[in-house]
Amino acid sequence: MKIKFVICFCLIVIASACHKNDKKPLISYVNLLIGTDLAATPSAKQNPGDHVDYGQTIPAVTAPFGMTQWTPQNQSTENKCVAPFYLNRTILQGFRATHWTSGSCVQDYGSFTIMPASGNFFMLPKLRQTEFVFDPSLLSPAYSAYHIPLFGVFAEITATRRCGFFRFSWLDPQNPTLIFDVNSDEGKGFIRIDREKNEIVAYNPVFRIYSGNGKPAGFSGYMVARLDAEIESCGTYSEQDILKDTLLLSDKPHIGAWVKIKPGKNNLTHVKIGTSFTSLENARENLDKEIPGWDFDHTKKSLEQTWEKLLGQVKTEGGTPDDLVKFYTALYHSCIHPRLYSDVDGSYPGFAGDTAVHKAEGFDYYCDFSAWDTYRAQMPLLSLIAPKAYLDMNKSLLCKAEQGGWLPIFPMWNSYTSAMIGDHCTAILGDAIMKGFPVDPDRAWTAMRKNAFESPADVEEYVDGKGRRSLKSYRQYGYIPLEDEVLEAFHKREQVSRTLEYAYDDWVLAQVAQKLGYDKEFRELSDRAMNYSNVFDPEKGWVCGKFADETFTQDFDAGKPVSWITEGTPKHYTWYVPQDIPGLMELMGGKEKYLEKLRQFIDNKEYWHGNEPSHHIPYLFNYADRWDLTQQTVKHLLKSEYTTTAGGLSGNDDSGQLSAWYVFSAMGFYPVCPGSNEYQLSSPAFRKVTLKLDKKFYSGGSFVLETSGNNSDSIFSSVNLNGKKTGTILNHNDLKKGGKLVFTR
Repeated sequence: MKIKFVICFCLIVIASACHKNDKKPLISYVNLLIGTDLAATPSAKQNPGDHVDYGQTIPAVTAPFGMTQWTPQNQSTENKCVAPFYLNRTILQGFRATHWTSGSCVQDYGSFTIMPASGNFFMLPKLRQTEFVFDPSLLSPAYSAYHIPLFGVFAEITATRRCGFFRFSWLDPQNPTLIFDVNSDEGKGFIRIDREKNEIVAYNPVFRIYSGNGKPAGFSGYMVARLDAEIESCGTYSEQDILKDTLLLSDKPHIGAWVKIKPGKNNLTHVKIGTSFTSLENARENLDKEIPGWDFDHTKKSLEQTWEKLLGQVKTEGGTPDDLVKFYTALYHSCIHPRLYSDVDGSYPGFAGDTAVHKAEGFDYYCDFSAWDTYRAQMPLLSLIAPKAYLDMNKSLLCKAEQGGWLPIFPMWNSYTSAMIGDHCTAILGDAIMKGFPVDPDRAWTAMRKNAFESPADVEEYVDGKGRRSLKSYRQYGYIPLEDEVLEAFHKREQVSRTLEYAYDDWVLAQVAQKLGYDKEFRELSDRAMNYSNVFDPEKGWVCGKFADETFTQDFDAGKPVSWITEGTPKHYTWYVPQDIPGLMELMGGKEKYLEKLRQFIDNKEYWHGNEPSHHIPYLFNYADRWDLTQQTVKHLLKSEYTTTAGGLSGNDDSGQLSAWYVFSAMGFYPVCPGSNEYQLSSPAFRKVTLKLDKKFYSGGSFVLETSGNNSDSIFSSVNLNGKKTGTILNHNDLKKGGKLVFTR
């Protein structure tokens, strides 16, 4: 019987590898394991440090921007910075319906786990965990398969936008059982077995971290699991207490349910799971609408087509197989977040404790915006390849601002967090408005302006994460002095980094003010955009902490972490002036000194690709007329900081930002300053890149970047846009019209 099962497993592998034509689908280049292990790139070795050393991605089967992802689990907690799965832990506890933020160091929430078992086993994840086997070629965004030898089960997974679909093949079912866990670390939650409907239903309440740490978030993750197998016996459990025939359990530590089943024909069992953030009824409706029948292969094929269409928005020609794997895996990682929150009928939970259930009319509502990371490249990338979803994401930010009273800084688990610094939802909205997306300008302006000019009058609101941190001292001094320790924040102090990031956000808002005709605010915000110069110490030649009396601290080391810099060094953050690089150049003493400093920074390996504040720096050579050095630096990073191994990311992927950097840079351009409608050029890593653009948003329909020969190392000296020589800037409006950018030596 075991031989028969192995033969069956091999036949599935062979069948999956065979296609009707020789052309490989783009989805086959996606490697779900990249980022699931300890990072092994130069940046990771240069900057060791706990979970920063991991990509923190998971091998998720999911629809693009799906409500729930489906992943193998070998970590049972939802705690901060612990991903559900790490490749170097070679055991399986089950398969999780997860709301983990891909590539992050935050928390999972509202999640559930299902585990098929047979023979003798324990209920609790840490006790029942066992070895598992898989073929990496059977892992894709639309389908994954795993063999659990101890229990003699072959598990297959596919999904829809809000639901998961499992097919379990039992080798020789002895006591075949399905176990369902409610993954609450707080000992809260509910699970019930409904034998009449062949359903297991559950909810897992969501709790906040950062601002409001430990408080209920005001909503839950809901699950309705439906089986096509007869339930022979069942019960629930809490810890190691097994409660046979007890069909309901709530608010006890480590609760779950188990059902002993009678598998169907060929020992197959199907389980489909609907999820929702609104209610069990809505989870059931999501399931009924998205997976009305039991055709696993139909659901799988539909999701494969969805991913193929999205990945096909960027067509590459030339490049090695490894280049294709890195590129399309990065594209997949860039298209997991923000997360869909609304149900099929448009229902979604109100933001920030708003207890009403709202309806998204004519759009999808999204949350989990890792804005400090993603405003840089991931969100701008979505504006090109997924413009309808991108527009809905921006509309969702406006809903949050109106329901909570303030535009959020870093909205996660549908709550305020102020987890990171800056005010970068302003940058996201501002970039969309400047690009011409139909975001309601009045609603957007009201929300963004309030963040930039007002502070909460209610101290409790401020503590809860509303408004910019330390806005009062920033406006008073033109910088945040060291005396202001920013105590009501997760990231305390970090005054210089905050000053620099607020100055950039103010610049973006100034562009919006000018476009909308708010002249007074345009002038004031334009002045504030120059506040970066207030923390540049001309004697030291780098940004530096500054006291209220306008003296700089002498407690300084340009190349080491300090309390007034966020996740980096003064050298990293000195280059964070995306809105005014010519002004920074002047502060440094002119173009030659600027260039010398930048070259030394790169040559001395002080650049850190594993974290976001540095991501625009390789493109800054363009501003000193050294496009060749931009190309050289970017192509070196494409090769050295990204690999096809599980350790092939330089650090946390942070909702796809690290991956989006790769996608843009491999295409040959990058948004150094979102809100400017300008991209700085490097040069393509492929012979030809074709961006297929949605004509509802982009009149040109497509934009081509073309070169000749193998470009993995090629440095180009000139570029032509539609036959006319151009410089190293690609304007978004030119891209919008379509055309061709040709790179020549």
